[in-house]
Amino acid sequence: MNMFSIVKKNIKYNFYQYFLYLASMTLSITIYFTFLSLQYNNQIILALTDTDKLQSAFGASSILLLLFVSIFIWYSNNFFVKRRKKDIGLYSLLGVEKKQIGRMLFYENFIMGILALLIGLAIGELFSVFFSMILVKLMGFSIAITFTFNSRAIIQTLLVFSVIIFLTSLQGYFIIYRFKLIELFHATKKGEKINKPSLLLALLAIAMVGGSYWLLLQSPESSNWGLHFNRTIIILIISMIIGSFLLFHSLSAFFFVLLQKNKSFYFKWSNLLTFTQLTNRLKSNAFMFTIISILNAGTLIAFGFAYSIYYNTLDTMKNFVPYSYQYESTTSDIDAKIRELINKEDNHSLVFEYDLEYTMVKGDVSELSKVPGGYFYFDESFAVISNETYNQLAEKLDLDTIAPLKKTAALTIINNFIGSQDQQENINKSISLHSSTDDLKIKIADNKSVSLLNDPVQPFIIVVNDSVYSQFRDENPPTTVHTLKVTNEVKSAALTKKIMNVLPSEAQFISFSDSYQEAQSVYGLLIFISGFLGLVFLAASGSMIYFKMLTEVTDDKVRYTTLKKLGVQKSEIMRVIAKQYSVVFLLPLIVGITHSCMILTAISNLMDINFIIPVIICIVSYTILYISYYVLTVISCNKIVNA
Repeated sequence: MNMFSIVKKNIKYNFYQYFLYLASMTLSITIYFTFLSLQYNNQIILALTDTDKLQSAFGASSILLLLFVSIFIWYSNNFFVKRRKKDIGLYSLLGVEKKQIGRMLFYENFIMGILALLIGLAIGELFSVFFSMILVKLMGFSIAITFTFNSRAIIQTLLVFSVIIFLTSLQGYFIIYRFKLIELFHATKKGEKINKPSLLLALLAIAMVGGSYWLLLQSPESSNWGLHFNRTIIILIISMIIGSFLLFHSLSAFFFVLLQKNKSFYFKWSNLLTFTQLTNRLKSNAFMFTIISILNAGTLIAFGFAYSIYYNTLDTMKNFVPYSYQYESTTSDIDAKIRELINKEDNHSLVFEYDLEYTMVKGDVSELSKVPGGYFYFDESFAVISNETYNQLAEKLDLDTIAPLKKTAALTIINNFIGSQDQQENINKSISLHSSTDDLKIKIADNKSVSLLNDPVQPFIIVVNDSVYSQFRDENPPTTVHTLKVTNEVKSAALTKKIMNVLPSEAQFISFSDSYQEAQSVYGLLIFISGFLGLVFLAASGSMIYFKMLTEVTDDKVRYTTLKKLGVQKSEIMRVIAKQYSVVFLLPLIVGITHSCMILTAISNLMDINFIIPVIICIVSYTILYISYYVLTVISCNKIVNA
C-alpha cells in the first residue's frame, strides 16, 4: 500500500470530522472570491459614477476578510491536527518514520484544501451573478447583470489560498516533530482544574459591564460623553471585553453554585450531569466564550448599523436635503422654463418655490468653546440670513418658527447630526461679525441642527435680526439660491435630467434624486459588505463552538457509554447533550446581542435615528443562522455518543 492509498483511506475514514472544516473553508473561499468578482465586475463599475468608492470599499474589506479567514483556517486546521494526534502516535508506535507521517498529514490537508478551493471557486462562479444582482438592487441601480467569467478574480483567489493551504499543510507536517509519543496518545486526556468562583472578580465583572451599559444608555447631552464619542466608545468596548471574560470566568461560576444549592433542581440526574460538565470546563471555555460573544456583538453592530442607515435612507435624506432642487438663481426665464417642465409632469407637482437669500460675513469665533467642526471653511466667513427668511423657510419645511431676535442676539444653525451636541456649550457666548463701520458683537441665543440648504457641506449659518441683516447685506453682495419642492421626489430622476438640460453649468445644481441615489449606493454597498463579513464571522463563531464541543464529547464518550450500560435511553442522553450545548451556544449569543444592543442604542441616540425595527430584523436573522450551528452540533455529537 503506497502513501496516496493511505491518505485516501484516512480522508474517507475521517471525512465526517473533516466535513465542517471543508464546509467552513469552502464558504470562506466562496465569499472572498465573490468579493473579488464584484470588485472587478465591469458592469457594476460602469454603473458607478465614483469607481474609487467600489474599489476602496471592496479592497479594504477583502484585506480584512483575508486576514480573518487566514486565522480561522489556521485555527480549524489546528483543531483537526489535534484530533489526529492519537492516529499519529499509533503510526509512530508501528515504526513509521516521522518524515513519512508528516508527508501523510501534509497530503491529507493539502488535498482537502485544494478540494475546498475548487468547490469554493465553482460555487462563487455560479452565484456571482446572483450576488451581483443583490448588490445592484441594494445600491438602487437599474441594470441587467449577465454572467461573466472573471479570470482576474480566479487567479488572485487561487494564488492567495494556495499559499494559505500550503502553510496549513506544513503545520500538519511538523506536528510529529513537536510532540513526544506519550503526549500524542494522551493529548485529549489532560484534566482541567475546577474553576473556583472569585467574589471579587464576579463583582468586577458586574461593575465593568453594568457601568458600561449605564453610561451608554445616558443621554449624550446630559452625560456629555457624546462630546468625546471616539475616545469614550473605545474605553467602553475595552471595559465590556474584559467584563465579558470575567462574566464567563467567575460570575457564571457563582450562578452554578446557586443552582447547586437548589437541591430539587440540581439533583435531577440530567441537570446534575449537564451542570457538572459545564462547571468543570468553565475556565477553559471562558476565553472562547469571550471571543465568540465579541464576534457576535461586532457582527450585529456592523450589520445592524449598516442596515439601520440603509433602512432610514429616505428619512435621513429628507432631513439633509430639504429641497427637490436647488440652484443659484440665474434668470426669470430659466425659472419659468423649469416651472413649466414640472407642470407638464403627470407624476410630479410643485409643492413650493422659494428664493433663499444669504450673505457671507467675516467673523471671529475665538470666544466659542466649541468651533463647529467642518463648517469653518469659508475664509473665516459665515452665511448670515434674516429672522424673516428663517421663519418663511420654517413654515415651508414644517419647522418651528422663532420669535423676533434682538439686535445683539443670534441663532446658529449647523446640519451635523453628531457635532450639533458640541454647539450647546456655545449658547450665551458671543461671536463678532466684522463690518466696515464697526464690528457687531452678538450673543448666541440658541442653536439648531437643521438643513436649510441642499449643499453636502452647509456653511455655519447665523440667523440675525432683520435690520442687522439689511446692514450686512448692503456691505456684502448677497447670494440667492432658488429652491423647489415637488411631490414624489424619490422617483424624480427623469425630471432631474430634464432640468439639468435647461440650467447652465455654473448654476451649481443639487437635486434630491441624485443625492438619494448616491446615498443609496453608498449604504447599499455598506450593508452588502457588512452582510458578507457577518457570514464569515458567523461561520467562525459557530465552527469554533462546534470544534470545541466535538472534542469534548469525544473525550466524554466513555462516560456516556457507562450511562447507557446503566440503562439510560439514547433519547435521554441526547436531551442531556442538547441541554448542555444550549447553554454553551446561548451564553455568548445573549451576551453578544446585549452588547450590540447597548452600543447601537447609544449610536441611535447620538444620531437621533430610530434603529429599533432594522436591529430587530438583524438579530432575528442572525439568531436563526446561529441556531443552525447549534442543531448541527447536537446532531453530530449525538452520532458520536450514540453510534
